[in-house]
Amino acid sequence: MKRLLVIIFMPLIVQAQDPSLISTFEFGQKPFIVNELDISLTYLDESPSPDYFTTNFSLEPSSTVFYFSVGAMQDNFREKHLIGLKFDMFYKGMFGFNFDFYGGYMLNIGDRFKFGPKLDVTFLGIANKKIGEIQNNTGYIQVNDTRFYDEEVDVSFQNIWFGLKPSLFTSLKFNRSFSVYANVGYSLNASLVNINFKGDANDDNENTSASENLNAENLTFDITYPQNVQDPKKEAKVGFNGLYFSFGVSVNIFHFFE
Repeated sequence: MKRLLVIIFMPLIVQAQDPSLISTFEFGQKPFIVNELDISLTYLDESPSPDYFTTNFSLEPSSTVFYFSVGAMQDNFREKHLIGLKFDMFYKGMFGFNFDFYGGYMLNIGDRFKFGPKLDVTFLGIANKKIGEIQNNTGYIQVNDTRFYDEEVDVSFQNIWFGLKPSLFTSLKFNRSFSVYANVGYSLNASLVNINFKGDANDDNENTSASENLNAENLTFDITYPQNVQDPKKEAKVGFNGLYFSFGVSVNIFHFFE
């Protein structure tokens, strides 16, 4: 996570040395489709003396979520093109974030207004809901090939996704330092759901994580409400497909000092 944040914010750090890079701050609404579910989970770790974890948790119904993002953009890349990256964050029953790289082709209408198609590529998205801790009573907890030596290892319900977001981008420049912009588009994503474990590994206090598939033999994932669900894994998956929109500001801090 720390390494990912360094990658995200590095363009903002070097901006003072490259006046063509612009800091962006964005607020919007995007699909976040969650079914209303009550879930019963049990897990037996894979160490020689296994520890047992059991819990009941619920997912609240949802169709959309508001998000906030920070990033960096270059809007004069090869004249009419823009490129950028951003880090979205949201919270609605679970904390989520995604890392996007994007590019677009801009048409200029006068000196201040531009618009055109843009495509975001979501390289990684993660949404986590903490559901408890598994107690370490036997030396270590093993999840696949990862050993945790914490007294308690955090357990989370997790969705991971990646995908594409084609959109129409518009921007209005007020001066050399400040612009406002907007996006409207459609999100197309593929996602998977698993159970995530996080703690100190390898007996050296190195924080790490490991994931277990819902179909694992040592894990039981049952939906107790609604009843008679045929495919619990599919029913529990969060959906990210649908219309989205956002508004943002872009700030070129370099020009404030000219």
